[in-house]
Amino acid sequence: MKLVMHTTVAFGYNGPIFDAHTHIIGTDRVGLLDHIAESFGITKTLAIIHSQGDLISAKERYPERYVFAKYFSGAFILTSSPSEVTKEVRILQDEGYVAAKTHFAPFWIQRIEERPLVRRVDADAFDYFFNEIEELGTPLIIHISDPDTYYATRYSDVALYGTKDEHIDQFDRRLSRNNHLRFQAAHFAAQPEIHRLPQLSQMLEHHKNLFIDMSSARWMARELGKNVERSRDFFIAFADRILFATDCVTRHSDPEYYRGRYFTLRTLLETDVRGVPLPFEDSDTAATGGTFINGLDLPDNVLRRIYWENAVKLYDLEG
Repeated sequence: MKLVMHTTVAFGYNGPIFDAHTHIIGTDRVGLLDHIAESFGITKTLAIIHSQGDLISAKERYPERYVFAKYFSGAFILTSSPSEVTKEVRILQDEGYVAAKTHFAPFWIQRIEERPLVRRVDADAFDYFFNEIEELGTPLIIHISDPDTYYATRYSDVALYGTKDEHIDQFDRRLSRNNHLRFQAAHFAAQPEIHRLPQLSQMLEHHKNLFIDMSSARWMARELGKNVERSRDFFIAFADRILFATDCVTRHSDPEYYRGRYFTLRTLLETDVRGVPLPFEDSDTAATGGTFINGLDLPDNVLRRIYWENAVKLYDLEG
């Protein structure tokens, strides 16, 4: 079902916006992403790069618009020798990257069957990887877990996948172990659910090296809109640690894919609307009436930090 975007919402913020989490997978549609992002006021974008060819092409075509993060797949980290992985970490700045990215989702267990026990983000076997990035001094964007809804469906086999609470606790230990490594935990560190915000608050208070981004518009809108007051208070309390991000991926040719995500997140952050339909389908709520956007109406000084200042500082782009 193709949903029609709500067009009567007015955005009040007029400053610069930094999208701190997108993916370039093939450069044919980067122009489409760039055009739509610009129409929503995006002035700078961090793109996670999955191949050297995409990096070269994107740097040539968009020398000022983008900064780049180097992707380290779970398969690469698990199946390559530490020396191979270390080599790729050490050259990332020379290659033109400002950050690294990796992915510790529960489905790792299915993809690499020959090493099923080494999948915890706090495993000793991964120390060398995190230590190398920490020594390099670049931030690490990391995906640590998934929505609660996934654990009720695709990850319901606890013996195979573990629990979400276990995965969050493992990340908490990694944060302590590499306490000088700046972590950008994608998707609100997998904790935008209202009942998880107190735990996320504790993590942010305890780990000054933790930053979180808002990537996944449907997940953010669905969960944060369930209690506007508590979510708004959280954003204000941690305004220096949250980054605006969409997780847009350039494999999509439909302009509405990109428009829907920018529209959703700006509406969530800037407005006081209630019950605006998400402009694309949320598969987690499709059978129960859909997801609706309830705006947080954040103050302009908070928006400025979330939209721009935090990313510029995290990626060492000042000056």
